[in-house]
Amino acid sequence: MRYRVWQLWQALRCDPLTVETWAEVQRVLTPAEAELFARLPANDQWHSLRVLQLLQKAGHHEPALLKAALLHDVGKTHLNVTLVDRVVAVLGGLLWPGRTAVWGDGDGRGWQRPFVVSAQHPAWGAKMATNVGSDPLTIALIRRHQEKVLAAEDSCEERLLRALQWADNQS
Repeated sequence: MRYRVWQLWQALRCDPLTVETWAEVQRVLTPAEAELFARLPANDQWHSLRVLQLLQKAGHHEPALLKAALLHDVGKTHLNVTLVDRVVAVLGGLLWPGRTAVWGDGDGRGWQRPFVVSAQHPAWGAKMATNVGSDPLTIALIRRHQEKVLAAEDSCEERLLRALQWADNQS
């Protein structure tokens, strides 16, 4: 819960990316991918940048992973998500974890919108990345970034996915 309060505080007080941080983003993403990234609100841009930096500090340099770090939440821009929506989704997940999956299986209208965005943004983001020509591994990591990965699974994609999830959970 402390982490979620910190996230809310970050969302309320964050500034736009600096020129230096935009340059860091542009070193990783293609121009079309950077346009997707630019759609994210500033708090999500900073979150994604922290995910990228955590991965780099941990020694990860796989281009697809670094791109996915920056783009994993871009699907949230598919619908207009407010800060209130985010709070509702988080609180709903804490209070009724079994129900949020059901509520997330909808069209995003009305009170279910926060849960739909939370559940479906990975698929939306993967489609958006596909549309701008991202590579298949980046797309797969975006699409799967909320999936549970079994420890026994040890393909390259699963290893990268576990790294992305680790960094996402730290940020």
